[in-house]
Amino acid sequence: MSVFARARMDDSLKSEAESILSSVGITPSEAIRMLYKQIVNRHEFPLELRMPNAKTLAAFSEIDNDLEGLETFNSFDELLNAND
Repeated sequence: MSVFARARMDDSLKSEAESILSSVGITPSEAIRMLYKQIVNRHEFPLELRMPNAKTLAAFSEIDNDLEGLETFNSFDELLNAND
């Protein structure tokens, strides 16, 4: 038996998510079925949902308030060798 489900979400969120799903060959309906199957199989939500702690929130705020002082790198190797 098939039952239709509806979810309300921001258009840009929907579009971005569907683009990513499409790139790996999964339809939105398949992704929802996969999520529901994992909920049933695990008897819990399959993703860990946590709020950032105070230290992480402070780091986010620091970066948001000082983007010009943020050090950037062109590659992972450059980052690894930055302190040498």
